Amino acid sequence: MISGPLFVRYKKKVGMKAGNKAIFFFMMLWMIMAGTAFAGAAGMAGTVLLAKGKKARVRIILEARDATSQFAGTELQRYLKQISGTQFALDTAAGYRKPAVRLTLDKTLAREAYRISTKGSDLLIAGGSGSGVLYGVYDVLRRLGCRWPAPAYSFYHGSSTCIPRRDSLSITLRSVIREAPAMAIRKLDVEEGRSHTLSNLLQLIDWMPKFGFNTLMVPLNYGGWGKVKWDRWRNGLTPALKKRGLMIEVGGHGYQNFLNASMEDSMLFKEHPDWFGKDKNCNPSPEEYEVFNTADSGALRYFIANILSYLQRHPEIDIFDFWPPDGARWADCPALKSLGSGQDRQARLANLVDQAIRKLRPGLRLEIIAYAKALLPPETVSLNPDILVDFCPIDQSYERQIYDTMSRENNVYAKALHAWRKAFSGDIGLYSYYRKYGWHSLPNVIPYYIAKDLRWYKKVPLQGVSVYCEPGDWATFALNYYTLGRLAWNPRADVDSLVKDFCRTLYGRQAASAIRVYAVLGQTVRLLGNIPFTTLKSPERLAAGIKSLSRCEAILDSAVEAAGDAANAGNLRKLALAAEYARRDLMILKVKGQPSVASMRVRSMVRFLEDNKDQGVFLMRRSDNVKRYLGYYGLNE
Repeated sequence: MISGPLFVRYKKKVGMKAGNKAIFFFMMLWMIMAGTAFAGAAGMAGTVLLAKGKKARVRIILEARDATSQFAGTELQRYLKQISGTQFALDTAAGYRKPAVRLTLDKTLAREAYRISTKGSDLLIAGGSGSGVLYGVYDVLRRLGCRWPAPAYSFYHGSSTCIPRRDSLSITLRSVIREAPAMAIRKLDVEEGRSHTLSNLLQLIDWMPKFGFNTLMVPLNYGGWGKVKWDRWRNGLTPALKKRGLMIEVGGHGYQNFLNASMEDSMLFKEHPDWFGKDKNCNPSPEEYEVFNTADSGALRYFIANILSYLQRHPEIDIFDFWPPDGARWADCPALKSLGSGQDRQARLANLVDQAIRKLRPGLRLEIIAYAKALLPPETVSLNPDILVDFCPIDQSYERQIYDTMSRENNVYAKALHAWRKAFSGDIGLYSYYRKYGWHSLPNVIPYYIAKDLRWYKKVPLQGVSVYCEPGDWATFALNYYTLGRLAWNPRADVDSLVKDFCRTLYGRQAASAIRVYAVLGQTVRLLGNIPFTTLKSPERLAAGIKSLSRCEAILDSAVEAAGDAANAGNLRKLALAAEYARRDLMILKVKGQPSVASMRVRSMVRFLEDNKDQGVFLMRRSDNVKRYLGYYGLNE
């Protein structure tokens, strides 16, 4: 219905003269009828009683029959039972007339969009696809009090899921809920996979749609070592991903997976030396980092045939990463410069591969990266706009925002990204480094920084965002993942509310203490810590940071004693470990001018890390010994 200011403006415009009264009346009648029709089709606001006295008052009706909608129905049934203590019937009786929660598809909605509304005693959850329905179900469950701040990793001891208990259960909507993601691609990357297993990957997949992530990226064969590779986990992960409507992205750095010197029983290089890249002396090189000869027709046929063979054997893949080797060298031999710049060669090769793939797999999307020596867009080649581009600001400085021209490193990336956006009409995603191996698990926890970055990226605009993750130090960076998932869906989301919600779930009645500590970490580590491209600060500033972190540790010690819940206390101890690590880091930096003292403190810190590994806070490899950590701080043995 029309009321308030709109009605007044219309009345002033047409007046109430007799000649206009009839027109006004019929316009009001038409608009009321149209509004009624719309409400009937899409639902409206209201209250729906779901359960009372441990008895279900509605059924869950699957009007959508796709696999992801069916999974959404079972998820709703499962969690409603946990909340209310009663079983909810789940069936597909579309003609069921009694009160129900109805899951349906609405093709007028975008694929991942959803709408939540009421109609009489019914709750309606509509999605543009099964994925939209699933996101709508999780939205309803959040409104009922369910919380999933992190995957159900063992080190959380059950505290990463919070399900309320209520005998009487209802949901009230003050308005129709309409949601759609701001960024089309929202992914988590296994990357080096130092601590991933089939078990914890399944836990990660279960968590992803609850926070709006829609893509899992797994290396085809990271480093060629055979340990972190899609085929190791493919059979176990594919059903879990597909039933949730999540996309499977496979690849990573990998030209060498399809053409390398060890192929054909190590005879390929000997028989076809001209297929390979050349070293600085212009001799054919078997080195994988030398990009192969992308102008050789025989090399191209062999290379593309191997890619097509792999994709034919892996029909589950939705996005195929077509990235050069990490640290790719495009033209060590001066003569290779005649083939064009790295970015031109990458684009030309990607166009050829994409053309071949489309004949085999029309729906598959190819992805390249803007990275290292191929950071800028191609100069003379038009990249097919159906190809995805991941933009990688790997050397970003966290002292300033990515768009801050006062940062030399960040200014390079901002200019390069604007150049891409001007030259390329297709989808560009951010391959973010909001968790980075180069931080060595230092708690660079930066929810407010991430929010400012993403709001700028959305304006560029970008169409996706990703971050790599490890269970081994998930607890350290959990707030970054939590924040990124919500901001990728809605960059204008209130970060204060996100932080409070996260902390209330994981830290219980000591949430306020955790919020204070995260605020200190968010400023101290990124501005003062041993984070790449953070400048070494004065001893006085470092001393002030050490003092702030010491206070955080004292706050957390008190919070642990007052927690009253073992799981919350355990999470507070993890946060205390992160704060202590940050303090130890600054104590080393403070005495870098005294190498012997600094080295002693590094040794003490390494013992501390080793004593507290495997708690989800610190990720350490076997090779992360004293010598390696001394190297991180620029100190000699």
